[in-house]
Amino acid sequence: MNKHQRVNLIRLSLLKNKKVYVSELSGALTVSDRTIRRDLRELVESGIAELFFGGAKLIEINERESFKNAGIKKIMSMLSIKNKGDGFAIDGLQKRLSNDVYILGSFNIDIVSEVESFPKIGETIHSLSTNFYAGGKGSNQATAAAKVSNNVHFTVKIGDDEFGEKAKNYLASTEIDSFTILGDNKYPTGNAVIIVEKGSGENVITIDLGANLKISKEELANEFSLINDSNVFLTQLENNFEITKLAIEYASRSPALVMLNPAPYSDGVKQIIHLVDILTPNETEAESLTGIEIEDLDSAKIAAEKIYSMGVKVVILTLGSKGSLLFDGKTHQFFEPFKAVVTDTSGAGDSFNGALAANIAQGKSLEYSMKYASAFASLAVERKGASNMPNADLVEARLNIKG
Repeated sequence: MNKHQRVNLIRLSLLKNKKVYVSELSGALTVSDRTIRRDLRELVESGIAELFFGGAKLIEINERESFKNAGIKKIMSMLSIKNKGDGFAIDGLQKRLSNDVYILGSFNIDIVSEVESFPKIGETIHSLSTNFYAGGKGSNQATAAAKVSNNVHFTVKIGDDEFGEKAKNYLASTEIDSFTILGDNKYPTGNAVIIVEKGSGENVITIDLGANLKISKEELANEFSLINDSNVFLTQLENNFEITKLAIEYASRSPALVMLNPAPYSDGVKQIIHLVDILTPNETEAESLTGIEIEDLDSAKIAAEKIYSMGVKVVILTLGSKGSLLFDGKTHQFFEPFKAVVTDTSGAGDSFNGALAANIAQGKSLEYSMKYASAFASLAVERKGASNMPNADLVEARLNIKG
């Protein structure tokens, strides 16, 4: 085990347990106490931890403040950086035996404005508040999956700009186990403007995907071995479609289960749906894919059957506050929603998909994985910020309450 791997494992232990001890780490990692102290000092210098006698403790950082304070030093200290032509790449611990979940996806800056009610066309209204959060469907789903599994790999492309530095800083603070962070010197880090209605928590979103749309075939080819070693390959539609298509084509020939969240919707899905094991559209995406208006559970079942006929093996249709529906070609299973005090629905689908993928990757049944993902998403919508995911103990508590 090299230094980068060792420091990353210590970082993950800190994030999980809040404290680590020199004697325990040296025994577990089979190195000297002196080596562990050096590793801890590196984490202290990067602003992640502070020392106490015999160990170190995590410095708790509010997500918003962590995101506001751009600090590339932290991620530089933990991940190796390689030049890639006119861009750059950061490779995490890629020489692992396997990943539970490999996620190819996006990172966006979420600029979130809260309003009393949505403006009418041509109307100017005052915002109650405006905040900046880490976002992007790929990043959100990876963050959610990492709350369930400690073997999650996330591949993303960002711009060589201030938001890109904030992205690196944010990703280093998450529980995501390893990364491939590609860079682009020509196109900016993706961003999304999100307007959230205070009373309902409902939202409208516009997105400029920037560097997310500029992954090259050569960059993707370097990822094939990681995809091959994963239990579940999960992606969305916020990257350039030809790369998403190529990744799914490769993943479908690998041992990995292929899971696609078709958001934001593109008709290109029809070109690759036969290669997908699990498709997870919401109502709007299912309507776009099938032409069927979903008004109730019966129409949702008809839409799920039509999607299944296109070649996908399992359809999981998320119905927002009305629950979710699973169709495997034989039977429909409806899952009641968990009650939630809704604050912000912008990360609901991402939290569901990440938690679902991680549970499936760990060998849990589809039925259990669906229930867990539903409970996870119900907690996520009670929090502000699409990337603000709940911890596993809260999810277990909610599952136990419902029985």
